[in-house]
Amino acid sequence: MKTYLYPFLFLLTFLFGITDTLYSQKNDSLYNVIDKPPQYPGGEEARMKYIQDNLNYPKKARESGIEGTVYLTFVVEPDGRITNIEILRGIGGGCDKAAMHVVKNMPRWQPGVQRGKAVRTTFNMPIRFKLEESSGGCGFFNFF
Repeated sequence: MKTYLYPFLFLLTFLFGITDTLYSQKNDSLYNVIDKPPQYPGGEEARMKYIQDNLNYPKKARESGIEGTVYLTFVVEPDGRITNIEILRGIGGGCDKAAMHVVKNMPRWQPGVQRGKAVRTTFNMPIRFKLEESSGGCGFFNFF
């Protein structure tokens, strides 16, 4: 009897695993860890250049001497669109809105891939605001 019990339990576990996988594919689950993460078109350097070229340091923040890093999270959809942009930690002075604006206007990304299929993926990104004496510009800071 024990001889038949182990293959049965294995089969049962296997079937529940398949059901769970099929359900999550139909349910449009949101993935955090996947086989291939989403990527900005052109890679990391292109993303940094886009942010540096399109991010405006708010006047209120410049006048108040506000510097720091805005941490954002967003979802890269299977078609590459950016949705659900949220501030994880902001610095105020208009910098949070400026960071959200630049992310909202990004071109479509290459989506994340799980088991060969494009999936909804969360992506966290820091954007650093640093006053510079000569230009008053902003910068981009990357953890990696």
